[in-house]
Amino acid sequence: MNTIIYRFLFVGLFLLALNSCTEPFEFEDKPVFESALVIEARITDQNKIQNILISRSFPLDTIISSVEVGASVQITDETGRTFDFEDVGNGNYNSRIPFAAEQDRSYTLSITTSNGNSYISEPSSIRAKSNIDEIIAVREFKDDLEEGVFIYLNSFDPTNSGNYYLYEYEETYKIITPLSSRGFEAYVVSPLPTPAVDYRLSDEVSAICYSTDNSKKIIQTSTIELGEDRVSRFPVRFIDRENYILSHRYSILVKQFVQSKEAYSYYKTLNTFSSSESLFSQVQTGFLEGNIRSQQNNNEKVIGFFEVNSVSEKRLFFNYEDLFPGEEIPNYIIDCSIVSPPLANEAGQSPIISLIEANAVDFFSVYDGEANPLNFDIFGPFLMTPAGCGDCTRFSSKIVPEFWEE
Repeated sequence: MNTIIYRFLFVGLFLLALNSCTEPFEFEDKPVFESALVIEARITDQNKIQNILISRSFPLDTIISSVEVGASVQITDETGRTFDFEDVGNGNYNSRIPFAAEQDRSYTLSITTSNGNSYISEPSSIRAKSNIDEIIAVREFKDDLEEGVFIYLNSFDPTNSGNYYLYEYEETYKIITPLSSRGFEAYVVSPLPTPAVDYRLSDEVSAICYSTDNSKKIIQTSTIELGEDRVSRFPVRFIDRENYILSHRYSILVKQFVQSKEAYSYYKTLNTFSSSESLFSQVQTGFLEGNIRSQQNNNEKVIGFFEVNSVSEKRLFFNYEDLFPGEEIPNYIIDCSIVSPPLANEAGQSPIISLIEANAVDFFSVYDGEANPLNFDIFGPFLMTPAGCGDCTRFSSKIVPEFWEE
């Protein structure tokens, strides 16, 4: 849930009757927009720095930041032990020490904002523990039209005590530029009116990088209506085969959270009325009530849900060749071509210097007008490519992740 809420969009909510396995939430139609405190709060049984996000909803036509700063945040367990959180910026509040939520112990979230208003959650505890058995990648068609890779998950809880599940994933993929700069970069020696450029080796330039993206949608499933608490071939992720992230090597870390019935219903309802890329980044004109309330004003709107989850995670690696042997890899994220911007033109400008200073090109090689088959009518000293075609650090990182396996 490490998303940052910048702005809230308006969408309409209508009265929803949930099925018999979940409890309904009440909605109140409000014709006038009201600012509301927004809280994304989850702690898990993983021993780590726990994170809580706090912001405020505002209408789209304002320029007021939604970040809530200077709040006092605490989580207290039923024994009276307190875990303090500190403001680390951008609405993020991190626990001052790593800790893990324990089974059979309830936890309560309390928040006091900088204006003195206080908020408290209902006590929450871990429901159950259910481990992921398997993550698999399968080449299949989606809706018989779109070919790609499905990431499926299998899990089983023999105690039949999980039943409600939320999933998040972190995907990491290897990037190889189609036109390598071989570690060189172009730079400006002198500007106009005596333009000069040169090239040099740079430790910052790389043709191989690694990017990581987090899931942004609410992904849930329930086994409550099944004969056993078994999640079988649940599609956590689908990737179109033309998506460049599959081009070389791909890894996905899937996390499975066991939710309470109430938390599952809350997120399911939120997902029903939201197409947002962030769990709470759309504020509805109606109101979705969670388990956090104001201690001063019972009528104040508070958006969000505090939950305590057990979590299981598993990682998968695969190469494009594993699923698409001998087939052409997807197109690169950038349309790459080779150009040779002149050092000076008739207008008294220096196209190559302008492009270098704008970080718009990557060095490819020295241009030899006689030996090079790219016979430009107008050319400069170097062959250049669009930024990112020779140096992937333009949009990614050359640092190999600690978990990475070839």
